[in-house]
Amino acid sequence: MKKLLIILLIISILFSSCKPFRHDGTPKVSILKIEMHLSAFGVESDNSPSIEAYIDFKTDSSNCEKSYYNPAFKNSNYKLSSSEIKKVYGLLKKANLSKLRNEYTVEKSDQPTSTIIIYTEKQNIEIKDYGLEGDYPLQDLYKIVYKL
Repeated sequence: MKKLLIILLIISILFSSCKPFRHDGTPKVSILKIEMHLSAFGVESDNSPSIEAYIDFKTDSSNCEKSYYNPAFKNSNYKLSSSEIKKVYGLLKKANLSKLRNEYTVEKSDQPTSTIIIYTEKQNIEIKDYGLEGDYPLQDLYKIVYKL
């Protein structure tokens, strides 16, 4: 009985000292929500929408507001499906968020600048993307939110 108690104590100490890391050595981070301010203002923006997207992973909810610079196109709202929200969450969980830069730019001029804010339990990560060509997983996130 005494040996069993000692073994259980050792096991509990080992598990309590485990650090929350993924297999690739990066820390596990709980992602709470994401805001995407995707601008189309720039080259030929008349036919392309700007999108304000808010995704809350805790409530499995989203709201996307689509607007156009050209008044001939009507603004609209839509929601991402539960599976699309899960895809966004999965992309963020797979990505090494600490390796994303705070700013991305392209050489072309007159491109839209978009802002993405990822809220985690430890920090907020704000990314400015001039030209919408940032590193993984940004391109995949844009496709889901733009419904391409």
